[in-house]
Amino acid sequence: MADQEYITLFAEVLLPLPVKGYFTYRVPQELNGLLAPGMRVVVQFGQKKFYTALVRRIHQQVPAVMSVKYVLAVVDPWPVVNEKQFLLWEWMAEYYLCTVGEVMNAALPSAYKLASETRVVMDPEYVKDGEVLSDREFMVVEALELQNILTLTDISRIVGMAKVIPLVKTMIEKGIVRVEEEITEKYKPRTETCIRLTEAYHDESLLHAEMDRLSKRAFKQLQALMAYLSISRCFSEHPVEVSRPELLKTPDISVAQLDALIRKGILETYLRNVSRLMHDDASDSSRNIIFSDAQKQVIAELKSLLNGTGIALLKGVTSSGKTEVYIHLIEEVISKGKQVLYLLPEIALTTQIIRRLQKYFGDKVGVYHSKYNEFERIEIWNKANIPLSDNQQNQPYQILLGARSALFLPFTDMGLIIVDEEHDSSYKQNDPAPRYNARDAATMLGYIHQCPVLLGSATPSVESYFNAVSGKYGLVNLNERFGSMQMPEIRIVNIREEARMKRMKSHFSPQLLDAIKQALDAGEQVILFQNRRGFSLRLECDTCHYIPECINCDVTLTYHKQVNVMKCHYCGYTTRVPDVCPECHSPAIKMRGFGTEKVEEELAILFPDVVIGRMDLDTTRTKNAYQRIIGDFESRRIDILVGTQMVTKGLDFDNVSLVGVLYADGMMSYPDFRALERSYQLMAQVSGRAGRKHKRGLVMIQSNNPKHPLLQWVVDDNYAAMFEQQLSDRYKYRFPPYFRLIEISLMHRDAEFLNKAASALAGMLKPTFGALLLGPEYPLVSRIRNLYIKNLLLKTGKGTQGKQSKAELTRQLELFRALPDYKSVRIAIDVDPA
Repeated sequence: MADQEYITLFAEVLLPLPVKGYFTYRVPQELNGLLAPGMRVVVQFGQKKFYTALVRRIHQQVPAVMSVKYVLAVVDPWPVVNEKQFLLWEWMAEYYLCTVGEVMNAALPSAYKLASETRVVMDPEYVKDGEVLSDREFMVVEALELQNILTLTDISRIVGMAKVIPLVKTMIEKGIVRVEEEITEKYKPRTETCIRLTEAYHDESLLHAEMDRLSKRAFKQLQALMAYLSISRCFSEHPVEVSRPELLKTPDISVAQLDALIRKGILETYLRNVSRLMHDDASDSSRNIIFSDAQKQVIAELKSLLNGTGIALLKGVTSSGKTEVYIHLIEEVISKGKQVLYLLPEIALTTQIIRRLQKYFGDKVGVYHSKYNEFERIEIWNKANIPLSDNQQNQPYQILLGARSALFLPFTDMGLIIVDEEHDSSYKQNDPAPRYNARDAATMLGYIHQCPVLLGSATPSVESYFNAVSGKYGLVNLNERFGSMQMPEIRIVNIREEARMKRMKSHFSPQLLDAIKQALDAGEQVILFQNRRGFSLRLECDTCHYIPECINCDVTLTYHKQVNVMKCHYCGYTTRVPDVCPECHSPAIKMRGFGTEKVEEELAILFPDVVIGRMDLDTTRTKNAYQRIIGDFESRRIDILVGTQMVTKGLDFDNVSLVGVLYADGMMSYPDFRALERSYQLMAQVSGRAGRKHKRGLVMIQSNNPKHPLLQWVVDDNYAAMFEQQLSDRYKYRFPPYFRLIEISLMHRDAEFLNKAASALAGMLKPTFGALLLGPEYPLVSRIRNLYIKNLLLKTGKGTQGKQSKAELTRQLELFRALPDYKSVRIAIDVDPA
C-alpha cells in the first residue's frame, strides 16, 4: 500500500453532458487506493464549472495532452454504479446514436447529478469610496454585508428580476463582487428525533440511584423513565430505537416529563436516518394461488424456454391470469437469492398489479417511478445496490417494479426480467436523448446479466410477435380466460347511419345509451373510452372558419371547459376563450370535435343520478390522483368511468359489464404505418375490461365505417389476421420488422433557413443511401415551441448492414455539424421511432 501511494494514477470519468467519450483526470496522491469504478468524484470541466463525474476506470497510462486537471474530491465511499450498468449505457449510446453522458443523465436520479452553483461574494479589494451604485447594485451590496454569500437565485429574489446575470457581470467589471463555484450534495436523508439513555446511566447502579431520587421528588418523571426503559429494552440483547413522537404516544409520558429527564442528563436526543418509503407486509391469504390447467401448462413451457438466458413471449388473452404466472416465476427466482426486474409501461396506471405483488411479496418489492420525489428515488437506488446478506435490517429489494427508467437501477444479481404489456408505446422515450425503447433495452440488459427475459401481452407488437414466430424468441400462448370466463361480446354501431336517421344524442348512439341504462339498472359499472382529452378538439368561427392556434406550435388549441381556457398539448401554452372571432369579430364561435371532458358533461345531463369519473392526463397530474380514481371505481363510488387510453391498461374490475368506444375512426385514420396495429391493440385491450367471473361482458364500438376489416378482426379476436396483413404491407414498403428506421429531425427558428439546411443534409446522405432515405418533409406538427421541424427518414437493414449504415450516418452528421453555416441547427436522432 505504501508503494501505491507514490504511483501516478489517472481516472477516466464520465460527465452527464452531451459530449463524446470519457475524460481523463489525474488522481491526487492522497486519493490513491481510495477510488473505484462507479464512484462519484468532483472535477472541473472547462474554465469555471464543476461537476460530479463517474469514475469508469483507473489506470497509469499518461495522457498525450500536456496538462491534466486533478480529481478534486471523492463524493461517495462506495460505487453507486456497477460494471453491468456501464455496459448497458455504452450499448445504448452506440445503438441509439447518442453519447454515454446523455445516457448517464437519463439513468441517474437527479440528486446524484451535481453541478456547481454560482455563488456571489464581495470582492475583498472593494472599498466604498463614494462610487455611485444603481439601486439594484446597492441592494446586492447591502445583502452581501449581511450574509457574505449570495446565489443567483438569492439575488433574483432581492432585486425582483428574473435575469440577473447582466447585473452581476456589471458588478464584476466594477470590482464590487466576484463569483465562485460550489458543489453541494442534493440528497439529504430524512431524519427523526430519537431518545436514548445517556452513556453515564448505562451503569445500572447509577440508574437505580437516580430512580430512587425521582421516586421521592418527581414521581411522574420516574413513571416516564420506567415507561421508556420498558419500550426501549435498552438493557436487553435486542434494544429498540424509540422516536420522540412514538414515546409521547405513551400514556405515562408527557412533553414536560420527557424534557425534564433530558435537562437532567438522564435521557438525550439524537437523529437517526429513516426511510421515506412505505412498505406492505406480505399477507398469508394472498399467497394461496390456485392455477388453472392452462396456467400450469404455460408455467411448464416458460420454465423450459427461460432456462438459462432465453427470451420468451407470453401471448395471453385479457384476464387469462398472466400476473399469477409472473408471480410463480418470480417466487422461484427470488428463492435462489436473485433479483427480478418487472417493467410496466406506466407505473401510475398499474396500481392494482403493484398492490397484488406487494401483498404477496411484502417488503421484498420496491417501486421506482417519476411520481416519487428525488430523495425517495435515491433511497430505492441505494436499496437495490445492497448485496443479499443475513442482515435482516438492511436487505436489498429482490423485486423492482418500475416504468422504463427502472432499467437503470444498480442490480447486483439479476435472475429474471419481465416486460409486461410489451406492446405499449409508453416504453419508448421520445425526448430527450437517449430515445430508447425499454423493451428492447431490457433484452440487452438480460444478455449483460446472463438472465432470461419474459415479454408479456394480450396484443403483442408486430415486431415481437415476428421474432417469436420466426424462432428468435420462444412463444407461449395462454388462450383462455381464467375461471372459464367468456370473452366479451363485441358489437359495432354504425353512427353514420344513426346520424342520418337523426337518432344520435350528441355523441351517443341509442344502442350505447340503452346498454348503459341496462348496466346501471343492474347495479353494474361502465367504462367509456375516448382517446382525446379536453372538452372539444378545437373552436372554429362559423362565419370565417378561423381556428385558434398555438402561438408557439403549429397545432390548434384544445378547449378545456372546466378551467375555461384553450390549451396547447405540446408546449402547455394557454389563453382565454375569445368572446368574438379575432379575425372577423363574429360572435358565432362553435366547438368542433369532442374529448373526455365533453363526454363527462354530456353523460351528467343524460344520467343525472349517477356518479361519473374521468381519467385522463388533466385529472391525474397529482401524485395520488390516479390511485384515488381507481379506488373510487373499485369501491363502486363511481358508476361510469370516462377516459383516454389510461382506461385500457392494467385495470381489473369485477363489476364492469359494459365498455364503450365512442369514436374508433380517429385512431384508425391516423397517418402512421403503425396506426392499424395500435388501433387493434387499444380496442382489444379496452374490450378486455368488460365482463368477469359471473357474466359475459358487452363492448360497443361506434364507427362511421363499420365494415372496416380492422373492426371485424377486433370482433373476432383475430390477432393473426391483423398480424398477417401488417406483415404484408410492411414487407412491401420496407418497414419494421423487415427494416429498421432512423428519424433525423432538424430544428430551427427560421423556416427558410431550416429548409436550406435540411436539403443540404439530404444532399450529403443521398449518394450513400439512395431510395432508402426519405424526405426532408415537415411532420404533422411542423413547429413546436417556436422551432420549425423537418424530418428525414432512413430505412436500414439489420445486423451488420444496420451497423454500417449507422456508422456512415454518424460520420456524415459530424461533417454536417462542422459546417459553419449550420452550427445553429439543432439535430435529434431517433432510432426505431415509435
